[in-house]
Amino acid sequence: MTLAQSFQRARQPEQITLRRKQLLAAAAELFDAEGPSGAGLNAIAAKAGFTKSNVYRYFESREQVLLELFRDEFVKLVDAMEATIGAQPSGDVPALAEAISTTFLAHPRCCALIAILTTTLEQNVSEDTIAATKLHMNAQTARIIAALTARLPGTTPADCGWAIAMIGTLLVGMWPNANPPPAARAVLARPEFKHVRMDLSRDLKRAAQALLQSIAWS
Repeated sequence: MTLAQSFQRARQPEQITLRRKQLLAAAAELFDAEGPSGAGLNAIAAKAGFTKSNVYRYFESREQVLLELFRDEFVKLVDAMEATIGAQPSGDVPALAEAISTTFLAHPRCCALIAILTTTLEQNVSEDTIAATKLHMNAQTARIIAALTARLPGTTPADCGWAIAMIGTLLVGMWPNANPPPAARAVLARPEFKHVRMDLSRDLKRAAQALLQSIAWS
């Protein structure tokens, strides 16, 4: 008997939580290995030992599974970002830029999900699901803003919120270019294309430092 054949519908809250965690773990593994195209609902269901119809008991679509995965990963990112920013010397813009960029890049799954948030993850889901995700992001981002405001004397939460939003927006644009598909990666490895290769650890830090410096001077 396969896992899918032996599947029992969860009825208790703890059982439902367990089923959702199983699906999220399967989605994470597939997403890491194959990107969003490899994390389809059929593949997620098979990986977790479910049938596709059973998945719909817990998530409205493949995109909602990945949105839930993003929410979990975003909390991990924010936990690390809050701690790392708080450990930097007060007013040290280069150190803060390094902390922010390094922390982002230490969470590649979250970065990859952020990069497709509006183009993929917010498709095929309800308005309520999108609103819940954005409220979750607001609450978590407020922690980063508070940490950054405390480390940059003279700035306001509005200043720091703008800077963090702009850094995130730049990351969304940079990520696909820094992580191209295999054929494009092979082309970019050629000497004649050296000038267009992106070094994300360098470029995100430089962009973050410029943005933080702009509010530190204001």
